[in-house]
Amino acid sequence: MCYTDFVANRNITLSLPEELLREAKIHAAEQDSTVNAFVRELLQEVLSRESRVRTAAGRFLALAGKAACSRVDPASIRREELYERR
Repeated sequence: MCYTDFVANRNITLSLPEELLREAKIHAAEQDSTVNAFVRELLQEVLSRESRVRTAAGRFLALAGKAACSRVDPASIRREELYERR
């Protein structure tokens, strides 16, 4: 039995400046690709990166919430005191 993944595609219309579209076509041709594939890859890359950033931020905040808290106001510490503590 053969299973294939089916992803429904939707067509959209983009309005781009002529020069940008020309450069995109050249880039796509140099990569033996299409502007459509180029735009799709760029969107996937940006959205994936943003998702990873949100995940990392969530993990950081979760860890920070579990960390021991200091009741010292950082603004109350003088620079000289920091050097004295060494």
